[in-house]
Amino acid sequence: MARKHGILYLVDACQSVGQVPLDVKEINCDLLSVTGRKYLRAPRGTGFLYVRKEVQGQLKPLFLDGHSVREVTEEGFQLRDDARRFEMYEKNRALALGLGRAIDYALSIGVDRIWQRIRDLSGLMRRKLGALPGVTVHDSGDQQCGIVTFSVEGVDAEEVKKVLFIKKINVSIGRASSTLLYMNRKHLTAIIRASVHYYNTEEEIDLLCAALREVVEK
Repeated sequence: MARKHGILYLVDACQSVGQVPLDVKEINCDLLSVTGRKYLRAPRGTGFLYVRKEVQGQLKPLFLDGHSVREVTEEGFQLRDDARRFEMYEKNRALALGLGRAIDYALSIGVDRIWQRIRDLSGLMRRKLGALPGVTVHDSGDQQCGIVTFSVEGVDAEEVKKVLFIKKINVSIGRASSTLLYMNRKHLTAIIRASVHYYNTEEEIDLLCAALREVVEK
């Protein structure tokens, strides 16, 4: 539909790459942006951008330096014809190498294998959390990823996070400002996020559920 009306189609894949198999040709996007620090397990401050070659000329980079252009004259400049037009010369090379290594690592395991493991673990977690009294799982949709969201009746999300942290269980909190339409529709102000990756275990899920049971029973 976007292509029909000449609208650029950008996919924010920051939560997807590293856990979900993606093919930019299959989803037919014009642009796809990725952060490295999430499911790719790369250093913070890294990421990459895919731009379909046919739309590259429609984009005007916000920042330019000598690395971004191929020719400079007194009257103007010409941008490079490749993806480096979107890059700056000054960058942290060590972090970029870390991103590349993380990508190689994920590919060596296999994204399909990673995705299957994540779906198995997150599905198990949702079932076990849903069986706990006072715990509500908020995920929906046909395809559910490794980010599991839930709340505990009568207990503030921040308090749940503190209790779990003491037991060396790390979760994060999603607030209404991040997903305003969904949270307002569900009358929520905050939810707890417990994310699993391929290296997590079934035993760790049991530890999480046991800790939450204590929170509920207090």
